[in-house]
Amino acid sequence: MKLHPIAFAVLSGLASHAYASDSAPESVENPPIHANENNMSTDITQMETIIVTATKIEQPLSKTSGSVAVITNDQIKREGATELYDALNHEPGVSVTGGAGRPQNITIRGMTGNRIAIIKNGVKVGDGYGAADLNDIAGRNSFDLSNVKQIEVIKGAGSSLYGSGAIGGVVVVTTKQPGDYLSTKDTHIEVNTGYAGISDKYKLSTTIAKRFGNHESLLQLSGWQGAETRNFKRDLYNRDLNGYSTELTHNFFLNDLVMIKGSASYYQEIMERREGYAPIQEDGRWEAKKFYDESKTTSLNLMVGTELETSDNILFDSTDIKAYLRNKTNDTFKDVFMSRNKFGVQEKRRQVEQRQFKDQLIGISADQKKDFRLADNTAHQVAWGILFEQNKYRRPVSKNIYDWRGTTALTKDSFADATMLTAAAFIHDKIEWQNWTITPGVRYDHQKLAPTGDAIIGDIEIKENTSSEISPSLSVAYQFTPAFNSYLSYSHGFRAPAYDKAYGYVPHLFNPIMPFVIIPNSQLKQETSDNFELGSKYDNGQFSLYTAVFYSKFKNFIEHRMLGIDPSLSHWQIQYQNLKGVKTYGFELSSAYQLTEEMKLSGKLGVVDGKDGTDEPIRSLTPLEGNIQFDYNVDNITAFSRINFAAAMPSGRVPKCQGSECATTNSWTTLDLGASYQVTKDLTIYATMINAFNKEYIRYQDVAGISNSATSYSTEPGRYFNVNANYQF
Repeated sequence: MKLHPIAFAVLSGLASHAYASDSAPESVENPPIHANENNMSTDITQMETIIVTATKIEQPLSKTSGSVAVITNDQIKREGATELYDALNHEPGVSVTGGAGRPQNITIRGMTGNRIAIIKNGVKVGDGYGAADLNDIAGRNSFDLSNVKQIEVIKGAGSSLYGSGAIGGVVVVTTKQPGDYLSTKDTHIEVNTGYAGISDKYKLSTTIAKRFGNHESLLQLSGWQGAETRNFKRDLYNRDLNGYSTELTHNFFLNDLVMIKGSASYYQEIMERREGYAPIQEDGRWEAKKFYDESKTTSLNLMVGTELETSDNILFDSTDIKAYLRNKTNDTFKDVFMSRNKFGVQEKRRQVEQRQFKDQLIGISADQKKDFRLADNTAHQVAWGILFEQNKYRRPVSKNIYDWRGTTALTKDSFADATMLTAAAFIHDKIEWQNWTITPGVRYDHQKLAPTGDAIIGDIEIKENTSSEISPSLSVAYQFTPAFNSYLSYSHGFRAPAYDKAYGYVPHLFNPIMPFVIIPNSQLKQETSDNFELGSKYDNGQFSLYTAVFYSKFKNFIEHRMLGIDPSLSHWQIQYQNLKGVKTYGFELSSAYQLTEEMKLSGKLGVVDGKDGTDEPIRSLTPLEGNIQFDYNVDNITAFSRINFAAAMPSGRVPKCQGSECATTNSWTTLDLGASYQVTKDLTIYATMINAFNKEYIRYQDVAGISNSATSYSTEPGRYFNVNANYQF
């Protein structure tokens, strides 16, 4: 809840300690240190508190009963991160495939694709799409990081708070509000400029915040241009990119307790690829000789709402009500000239193709909070809310083929137009009694997926698909000492059948190895998961150690399966079906130690394993991986060095690929270095060197599920530099 501007200015200094600074690790809090505890003196500099909001109830990270990773704005600046890939790729159990110029897809603890919910300022980000939940055609990267205040990653199911799609985890993105810039002044202007060597990207952004009377406004503008994220040998596709983002936020304080708010943002990125290919094939297959590919991603977001605080309402102390519209579109245009030599005759063919993916969301939500204490001195913090949403999906395809037979025009809908209606309600209660903290929660979702218009696709009739799910969660924690607690948590996750799995008819009849068609299945059941986590957190302000082991069991897991050959004997049929079960398990560890006021040492470690219902490894696992980081801060200089490492992914832990084992990877270690210098009170310069020793290696997450022969272009980039500067007027 935002306070009146005058009250905000007075209180901001008192509240500022609740937010993480550039030097704060992911896992630290600063409870009081007693002189007789661990023989430490009270003059030791404390590591600062990080506040978690992704659980709907604000609390220090060291008190959350679960694994949550937090990436702050200062950490994003220090790394020079411009993509989700850059911001999240140092967190064990979390990985992002793709990069600049390529669709980006998040994996959390072995779950990937649209099984991960991304929430930006309380509204779900548009889905990605691509076969087998790879989202390799349209990714999840549809917003800019310039104005991000904090990214919080909930590891494990978050459906009891965020509903369908949060079966594998949640990424909560919070952007800065006008008050974040105007705590001590009425006008704020800053300019950020930077260069990211991983993709030769140049970026410029401007932020303007202004307070006038009872009004606060924030305008953020960004523009960038560059190339595709490169591999080690720099021999990937010749793909260029350019984009821009703009966001306007306005808050009006009706009085000290009521704020009316509104925001509008627009994001656009265009990726272009122009190149020629290798000589004509001699085996009769088509070979592209000239290739042009343009992919444009746009996202429009509108929101209006109000925030209200009250002290005499039995249902809530504060409420946040908003109505919103999100419209995400991905347009792909291809113009390919192909040639082949068949029976001694050279045949030529040109194919012009346009594909669209439209994901529109309209919704209204209300989130409330209520704190109270009972006669037995039990403290309650209750968060509850309701939500109504409508999603509309379209994926039209048009194709023209020019060859010796003339012109063949094809307009089709490989996926039926669909509408998803959602109604949901949730309630969570954080109960504190003596040394116990018990947090029960539950959410009910009712969703109806229905075709919009024609209910026939590929000569197959499709029907409505209805899902209803109750998603409970429960965590129990015991505070043994002011610095040490342990917890056991359970969470239920679910994901309603996605329209592309239920309503997709996708022919691949020109596949030279095995012609096949993916046929729809409107009888799919919702996926569900049961997730257990046992963890401990120790944090005395100077030293912290968090550990967790987790186990997840998935039911009715949706995956494609071969049905057999079509009755016409011309192709095979593939369909998405519910499998018996998939399980994932692993552990994570993070630690930090404030050596002196200037020096800090921290580290992270984790591994994700798992199998499907046939006892075979699943695709999206991760090997043992982690990092060790040393931070140094003195006067106007901050610096860090980080060793990143991962174990090998052996053949016994990878699934099958077309009858043989999928790609495996070797162990690797790299070194990153970074520093920032505050030249003046208004100017700060940041510089990082990634992969300082120019190591050639492959991350398993980037080749999971593909054959060894297809990994030559999947190496990580060699040594590169990020440089950026921030100037505040």
